[in-house]
Amino acid sequence: MKNIVNIIFSGKRLPFTLFILAVILFSANIGGLSIYMLDEAKNTECAREMLEQKDYIVPTFNYDLRTDKPPLHYYFMILSYKIFGVNEFAARLFSALFGALTVLMTFLYTRRFLGERSGLWSAIILLASIHMALEFHMAVPDPYLVFFFCWTLFLFYAAYKEKKTRDVYLFYLAAGLGVLTKGPVVIAIPGMAIMIFLFLQKKLNWRTVKFFRPWFGIILLLAVCLPWYIQVGLDTNWEWTKGFFLKHNIGRFTDKMEGHGGFFLITLGYILLGLFPFSVFFFQSLAKGWRERKNDYLLFNEIAALSILLFFTVSKTKLPNYTVPAYPFFAVLIGTYLVSLFHKEIDIKSKSVKASYITLLAFSFLIPVGAYIAFSLDKSLFPVRNVAFWLLVLPVGIIYAFIKFRKGNIKQSLIVTAATTMLTSLIIYWIAMPVIDKQNPVTQSIAKIKNAQEIVFWEKYNPAFSFYLKRHIPELQDSVDFRNFIMNNPDGIVLTTTQKITDINPGLVLRTNAVSKGKDLFETPITLVLKVKSTNQSQQND
Repeated sequence: MKNIVNIIFSGKRLPFTLFILAVILFSANIGGLSIYMLDEAKNTECAREMLEQKDYIVPTFNYDLRTDKPPLHYYFMILSYKIFGVNEFAARLFSALFGALTVLMTFLYTRRFLGERSGLWSAIILLASIHMALEFHMAVPDPYLVFFFCWTLFLFYAAYKEKKTRDVYLFYLAAGLGVLTKGPVVIAIPGMAIMIFLFLQKKLNWRTVKFFRPWFGIILLLAVCLPWYIQVGLDTNWEWTKGFFLKHNIGRFTDKMEGHGGFFLITLGYILLGLFPFSVFFFQSLAKGWRERKNDYLLFNEIAALSILLFFTVSKTKLPNYTVPAYPFFAVLIGTYLVSLFHKEIDIKSKSVKASYITLLAFSFLIPVGAYIAFSLDKSLFPVRNVAFWLLVLPVGIIYAFIKFRKGNIKQSLIVTAATTMLTSLIIYWIAMPVIDKQNPVTQSIAKIKNAQEIVFWEKYNPAFSFYLKRHIPELQDSVDFRNFIMNNPDGIVLTTTQKITDINPGLVLRTNAVSKGKDLFETPITLVLKVKSTNQSQQND
């Protein structure tokens, strides 16, 4: 068995092995789960509408202008739709592939500048992150952002270190594609990290600037992204431009949006949870990286990682997915720390290492217990709360890893830890999520309403309905509009939420039947699907 592992993970085969393993983890059951997250639903439907209307410039959701994101991820979804049809698998396929490419890229650059072992463990840390698997399972722009964001920074370092003009050109190309993915954040944060790095290296001078050909680079970057930004502005009378830059960039940074805020340390908390299990070595890795800052690759990764952390700590809007671009850079630092443990450059019996393992053991128990409690408190997930018991594989594996650690076999211990969390990710997507998915209110009701002649919504609805119905859903503008729809459309369907339906006169609500009612998965709204009573039913009720 050991020989087989050595053959598979040998130098020449290693990049291919890591890529395939990442594809397996990040694409697990992507076609078997419904589009359930609200943001995912808006992105998948936007791509579908662009394909349907053959308008590859103006993004729309429910056939109204959508200003949230630039179009690159829509284009990849559209390509996938054309090949595989409009379905869940097609919507998520390129997210999984870009996730696998991110893991491969992190390995290749780290092997290039630190050696194969550091590169391997940097990749393993990313593969072992359950949150990474979650992000690259989603049909949202973040998988594409993470790839182009990290590629931009890795290319900069490669150009700085090896002085290859090719890497300079690719650096600007990657940045331009990143701007087409998520906007100016791909220039702002890497720019800040690069300036700090050059300053600390005492290379912030004209010679460095001249090598990076900024005037040519700016032209190349703008040539990649500016034509679309100009065209979408012209086509929408600059409404998209104002909405995207003022609301979704400046607005998200300066003010809390959609209730996504929190204490400033929550950003650090997102990273510690997101990089679990190896985040238990987070602070030791940062300290080691700084002590060894003469190694400029370690210094660069530390600056890049902390720049992202700092930026989103200051930002008023805080979400777990915002800090995912930092994961590869933190993974390099943690991976290098782990390699030093293997070489016994650090005493594995030290208090800090013991504390990390105790923390790892404690959290491995807290995760299934926390999941069971959370499911029990959530009305929509209460019926399937026992699915949390599948997560017990996590503490079982970590206990075995802890035993290996106690015996002094640190390498086997960490391999078991990584394998355990990878297995947990597969269990989540192949066993747990299919059960949870059945509680999705859209899944429960779509078959009952998809053939209805008239479907409208009142104030707010689950956007996944648009993806599955593949039709425009008109909005009822006021209570008079609501009354007219009720009176004139027997058997019509009204999509709304329990929070919003309270704004309607109870007498009008009595003229409807609840087809379905359920809390949106992992969200706060409670979806309500109302069917207008037939004329006879209304008369009997009156």
